[in-house]
Amino acid sequence: MKALICILVVFCCSFIHAAEKRLDNLTFRHFSTSEGLPNNMVHHIYQDRDGFIWISTFYGLFRYDGYEVRTYKSNLYTPGLLANNNVLCVAEDRSHHLWIGTHEGLCMLDKRTGDMRRMKLEGIDRHRVNEILVSKGNQVYCGYIRGVACYDEQRDTLLLMTRKNSKGTVPERVNVQAMLEDEQGDLLIGTWQDGLYRYAVKTRTFTHYPQEEVKSVLSLFQDSRGVIWIGTNGNGLLKVRFSSDKKLIIDNIYRHEERNPHSLSSDYVYAVHEDLETRSLWCGTRNGVSILPLDGEPAFIRYNERSAGHFLPVNEVSSVLRDRNGLMWIGTKRTGIFHTDTRASAFRVFYRQDTVSLAGVTTLYVDDDDALWTGLEYGADYVSDAGRVRLLPSKRLYHISHSPLRQTVLLAVHDGGIVECKQGKVIRSHTRQGCGFIPHDLVYWVHEDRKGNWWAGTYWGLGVRYRDGREYCLNHFHKQLAKEITCIAEDHDGSLWLATNNDGIIHLTGDMERPESLRCKEYRIENGGLPSNTPLCFRIDKSGRVWAGTDGSGLCLYDAQEDCFHSVHRRYYLPGDMVASIEDDDYGHLWLGTNQGLARLTTLGNEKGRVRVFTVADGLLDNFFSPNASFRKGKTFYFGCNRGINTFDSEAITENVSDVTLRITDILLDNRSVESMPAEERDVVTPFAPDFTKRLTIPSSYTNFSICFASLTYNQPRQNGYAYRLHGFDEDWRYAGADNRNVRYTKLPPGTYTFELRATNENGDWGEPRSMEIVVEPPFWATWWAYLMYLLLFISFLGFIRWMVYRRLMQHNLKSLQEGETDKMHHLKLQFVSSIPSEDEKFLQDAIACVKRHLDDPDFDVSQFVEEMSVSRTSLHKKLKSLTGQNTTGFIRSIRLKAACSLMDAAPHIRISGLAYKVGFS
Repeated sequence: MKALICILVVFCCSFIHAAEKRLDNLTFRHFSTSEGLPNNMVHHIYQDRDGFIWISTFYGLFRYDGYEVRTYKSNLYTPGLLANNNVLCVAEDRSHHLWIGTHEGLCMLDKRTGDMRRMKLEGIDRHRVNEILVSKGNQVYCGYIRGVACYDEQRDTLLLMTRKNSKGTVPERVNVQAMLEDEQGDLLIGTWQDGLYRYAVKTRTFTHYPQEEVKSVLSLFQDSRGVIWIGTNGNGLLKVRFSSDKKLIIDNIYRHEERNPHSLSSDYVYAVHEDLETRSLWCGTRNGVSILPLDGEPAFIRYNERSAGHFLPVNEVSSVLRDRNGLMWIGTKRTGIFHTDTRASAFRVFYRQDTVSLAGVTTLYVDDDDALWTGLEYGADYVSDAGRVRLLPSKRLYHISHSPLRQTVLLAVHDGGIVECKQGKVIRSHTRQGCGFIPHDLVYWVHEDRKGNWWAGTYWGLGVRYRDGREYCLNHFHKQLAKEITCIAEDHDGSLWLATNNDGIIHLTGDMERPESLRCKEYRIENGGLPSNTPLCFRIDKSGRVWAGTDGSGLCLYDAQEDCFHSVHRRYYLPGDMVASIEDDDYGHLWLGTNQGLARLTTLGNEKGRVRVFTVADGLLDNFFSPNASFRKGKTFYFGCNRGINTFDSEAITENVSDVTLRITDILLDNRSVESMPAEERDVVTPFAPDFTKRLTIPSSYTNFSICFASLTYNQPRQNGYAYRLHGFDEDWRYAGADNRNVRYTKLPPGTYTFELRATNENGDWGEPRSMEIVVEPPFWATWWAYLMYLLLFISFLGFIRWMVYRRLMQHNLKSLQEGETDKMHHLKLQFVSSIPSEDEKFLQDAIACVKRHLDDPDFDVSQFVEEMSVSRTSLHKKLKSLTGQNTTGFIRSIRLKAACSLMDAAPHIRISGLAYKVGFS
């Protein structure tokens, strides 16, 4: 048990020491007018529920997304937007309302719609709002310069707390500076000159604490352990608690002491917040930031412009905030904003820039005695327990390897051949003049294979020295090998992969003991075998996969079926476009030194394809790594760069897990923000603000639209990645970096699309995609009702054409019939004139007149005709047959048709049905 207690004590002490050490070496990032902040006069910093940072300043309110600032202020473009541009504080409720306290009143921004409205409070003469508090129950309280008010949501009005609606000692006409909701749900209210008040919400009762020590309160804060801290105006920092009967007890007062460098930097404490990572209290004062570790001795660490050891160019610190990802933010009165990451780094550092040449580390190796061999621009360093030894001080090293057969370290040297060393001493050198396997003394690489053979990559090609003593320059056997060989990797089958200087990759196969039997297969851009002709490094993993790092195409993977290398850099969204060094661990991770950070790629298991990116923000010396300057020994990895060596234990790497907070920051139609449109025009597009838009309608009058977005992380926002696709238009995801945080589509065909967007945080973790329905409206002439109208017109046109054709056909037929009957009648007339006796002519005229009398009678038939003509049926038939050549029925029909022709001539537009009726056809 005693041993366990000792272990715990040692652990706690080591944690406290490590935390204090971190607090002693903080690196702050500055965000001011030179970086895009509209002004440096900051009152307050606040992070809303969506992850945006809101900055209240003397000259407006600003929203920051890690990249850009959006301004909310009254000016010539948005007159009357705010009650006053001197914004003192903001807070958000659960209904997405942002409450804005200004020098001349309260405003409320509905984040869902983007609408701003002023909230008027009756009963006071001065409307300055110093503090806004949203309680756990979503009740909004406002601290005015003339008292306290609360928002009545049902009545949609502000209510001033007075003796008429509250009990106890009500702080009427009191200058409220700070408010805090404690663990019991009561409100603590700090004032400028009237001390501290408590408001019991359940009983609506105020209690006054008029102690002299807390007469002027500037800030209130409750830490993670429930301790309440009070920042005062001239009386330092107070650590207080309340008894069971809610009496105020002051446990400690921290004040500034002129001769004590570990005391509070100023007795004027504007803001207090806690850093959970280092368990420290951060106090914004009139003289910089004072940090108090809560687990150790009460000794402050000061950061200000007067502190040489902890320099920070600030004086008055008006606001302190810890965001949801653990960054600490500092707002100042005159120098803008600073933020810092206090999380511990798992990376250790060797050879900082001030101890190496400008070229930095070119190669490195750790031998069996844990001695570190480091190649520099000039010379090599051997660092062991006995100290440091500099070797070959005038030579540049390209590669350091190990000979298991000879138990020596092999150095590939510029114009120096191969140098064998042991325990920091040069044993022998191998140069072109003294051996037969080095084509040129500029040696890039030396590799001893599993059989003990040496392979040398040089400026003039590849050479081999077999274990039995045979030596060959292989460019004499194969002209493909007469190239600059910069890197060599041995495959599981004993074949060799060779990287060249801007001439692709060569795969050397065959009987490796017989140079004449070797075969060379080249992989280059020209033959489609490699997407870049500049390979830099190789890694053969435990699964036998061949990975190649290139300049320009990043990480490439060999496809044995297609016999070529494919770039997988964009598939996994790796940083940059160069992979200079590759190592792998026992868990299927590839560790990649790139030109934009150190990346860990998971190649196996459920998280296959996951990428975690480490940068200078995580403790690395640089984001650009040197080619082939990496080494793994056990669980420890070494990566070299121009500023030194980064080393780490892969199993000790703990990820700073942070949410991927992806937001739509703006929507533009024809380069015009929808939020700047008139209300009636904007409502057609979307009634909501961009981040709350689920359905976007693009009227036909617009030719293009853009969607802007941001992943709200603030430590390394340039490391965030994005991917998007428009279903119905894009075939696959399109990827974009932090510099291209918008997507633009032009002249899309009308229709309904689904836009999907996803993003990574600064660690490379992908978040869930979010979607938006986009409706591209057609022009009026291409709408459904227009097409319906076109269809109806077309049908009408077809009907008209059909009627015209039918009419013309009928006219043609009737005309033909009329001409035929005319010819017949003319023939009859000639017969009547020339050869017909007068009695027959009279009989025929009587017959025609009889039919015409009954022309419109459809029931007139042969029987009635016979009766009226007073002849027998047979006689009538014979008589008409002899005179006209027609039988009785044909004669009646011909008279009717002739009458129809006459009517058609007299009335061309007569309907067919009417015509038939008039001439007796039913």
